[in-house]
Amino acid sequence: MLRPFDIFTTAVLNLVDPYTATDAAPQPRVWPYLRANLKPLQPVLALSLLFTVITASIEVWLISYAGQIIDMLADTDPQDIWQQHGWNLLGASVVILALRPLSQCVRLAMNDIGLQCNIANLFRWRAHQHLTQQSVGWFQDDLTGRTSTRLVEIGNHASNVIFHVLNALAFGLVYMIGIVTLMAGTDARLALPLFIWLALYVGLVSTIVPRMVRAQETFQSAKSALFGTVVDSFSNFDTVKLFARSEAISDDHLVGLEKTRQSLFKTRQLAVALRTTILFLEGLIMVGFVGYGIWLWSTGVATIGLIGSAVALTLRITTMADWIIEALWSIFLNIGSMREALKSVAQPLAIPPKTDAPHLAVNGGAIDIQNLKHRYGADQGGLEGINLTIRAGEKIGVVGASGAGKSTLVNLILRFFEAETGRILIDGQSIQDVDQDSLRAAIGMVSQQASLLNRSVRENIALGREDVTQAEIEAAAQKAKAHDFICGLTDKNGRTGYEAHVGERGVKLSGGQRQRIALARVILKNAPILILDEATSALDSEVEADIQAALNDVMRNKTVIAIAHRLSTIAQMDRIVVLQNGRIVEEGTHTKLLAQNGLYASFWQHQSGGFLGTEAME
Repeated sequence: MLRPFDIFTTAVLNLVDPYTATDAAPQPRVWPYLRANLKPLQPVLALSLLFTVITASIEVWLISYAGQIIDMLADTDPQDIWQQHGWNLLGASVVILALRPLSQCVRLAMNDIGLQCNIANLFRWRAHQHLTQQSVGWFQDDLTGRTSTRLVEIGNHASNVIFHVLNALAFGLVYMIGIVTLMAGTDARLALPLFIWLALYVGLVSTIVPRMVRAQETFQSAKSALFGTVVDSFSNFDTVKLFARSEAISDDHLVGLEKTRQSLFKTRQLAVALRTTILFLEGLIMVGFVGYGIWLWSTGVATIGLIGSAVALTLRITTMADWIIEALWSIFLNIGSMREALKSVAQPLAIPPKTDAPHLAVNGGAIDIQNLKHRYGADQGGLEGINLTIRAGEKIGVVGASGAGKSTLVNLILRFFEAETGRILIDGQSIQDVDQDSLRAAIGMVSQQASLLNRSVRENIALGREDVTQAEIEAAAQKAKAHDFICGLTDKNGRTGYEAHVGERGVKLSGGQRQRIALARVILKNAPILILDEATSALDSEVEADIQAALNDVMRNKTVIAIAHRLSTIAQMDRIVVLQNGRIVEEGTHTKLLAQNGLYASFWQHQSGGFLGTEAME
């Protein structure tokens, strides 16, 4: 029974492919942004508009025909009604019973399935494709929760705007044109009250709508900030609990809630004023339209059937006026929300990819750093113009006090930030001229803050790799001394071992466990360049010895940059580079640097348990 309907609705759904990509950058303003993304929706939009016209025309005709029936009954003897008007009534019945529901079905299918099931995902997909090309530095400048909210919500806002434009404005426009045509067909004066009412209606909307948009933009900004703050607090809840009083946490949240409440109050205040005024206009059209029609009837210009149609149309117009104002309200609330969301979604790429950039070809992994300077746009910090050549297969250690520029160096090599001056070459190729994905594919990294996704252990180790087997994953975990504890994992849903999920940021694991899984991921990646940023800092001494042995095996035949406060972990490196205030101040082997009795030697002397002492870091 439902099979034909299922085939029809599935075909409507598949009229749009919501996952079509675009190379064009998102437009920063709402209407250009919407227009730029409408191409995949064109077949459904065209059909929706066509059946909107057909459906609205039938509705106007139906009310008009009701007036014709009144005149027909008034002018025809009862015994002659079927003989004179039988075919007319039969034709009207076919329209009402078949054509009207069929046209509504197609229109609703296009709107509710073809559009609403596809629009939000189309806009989210394209926004996601743009945002994932942003640099790591760009994401560090905003709250992740707020950016995520804007990404998800912009799909809903775009869907609501397009849906209401088609569903209410297009239908209402066709309906109003039909009413004017119907009334003017009998006497042009019948359309006069409608024109006056429409002028007042449009004037009211034009006055209030811009204020609605501004108020909604302010409200959406406050709501996004609130969401971002909540996500930030909850994702770092252990730290918040440790350092902040419960009352302080509540007070901070209360401030955000009240700001959201006050901004929402402004939008609802405008809504109450608008709807109250619309009710007055509805009363005006009832009195004016019906009263004017009765006067025309009393002068013999209009028939009783036409007056009946006028009464029915008046009631329909007032209902539609409410419907349209609700649609306009929703449209412009969503436009205000889209404006706020576009502050993230439509930002230009901080590091735009080069069109047709070649892939990085790594032969040995030599790195040449030339006059590299980066201060993050500030007056100090970062790097102050360093020059460093790392031979293919060479292993260097990088040390320095906090703020010396170690992390900046790594971020620039990975091109998470664009260097302000200078350049970095890998095997003679500038990293600014090669495909960014291929650059990062050539580099493996284990950092102090091991980042895990809320997925299974297997997915975390095989991240970015679709062609690996379970045996390869387990072999990497064994080298990272992670296999045994992984086999003992169980999550709250009963998944075990490599299928167990690790929680947000790997929160269900200890620091050492997270770092060993991150290390297994790098071992599996087997990139020719390896960056170790405090790679063993979260490990206990017993495990560290095993991991260090595994690292020595992993580092074989690779170019390695190792950053460490625990100097014993880099003492055997081919060369050690000492940074201070963004500059290279010492360079050489561990033995040579100790003999110089300089900054490195002072670090070594201040070690406590193998770590740099706090005095050396000041």
